Amino acid sequence: MKLRKKNKKSGFTLVELMVVAIIVAILAAVAIPMMTGNTEEAMASEGRTGCGAVATQIRMHFVQTGSAPANLAALSGITADDLLGTYFDTYTIDVTDKNNYTVTAVGRGDAAGESVVMNVANGITTWQGLGGEAIPD
Repeated sequence: MKLRKKNKKSGFTLVELMVVAIIVAILAAVAIPMMTGNTEEAMASEGRTGCGAVATQIRMHFVQTGSAPANLAALSGITADDLLGTYFDTYTIDVTDKNNYTVTAVGRGDAAGESVVMNVANGITTWQGLGGEAIPD
């Protein structure tokens, strides 16, 4: 009996490798913008959180003293270390009265040059953020 030797080749063809490369490129093209959007949302979220903490302390200051705080240092319930975040670490306030004030978070690191602004006018809060666009609540 004669044994037949099969000429079996194994591996991937060039066409198969190209198809895989194209699929990976398409997935990367979709995923990278989505990741960038998540980073911007994380920045905006951190800015909103910090501004909200400062706003709470402004309201507490009015309850305790009946007057507007002169600056961030006048807020007894919050320190600079409390506001130290990944994207924002400097906050400024401009207070007219308990229903009209502005809190601004100034970016650092990856968010350098960016800011998130919480504006309270007649008790109604609006947000402006990264790139100057309005940030929804």
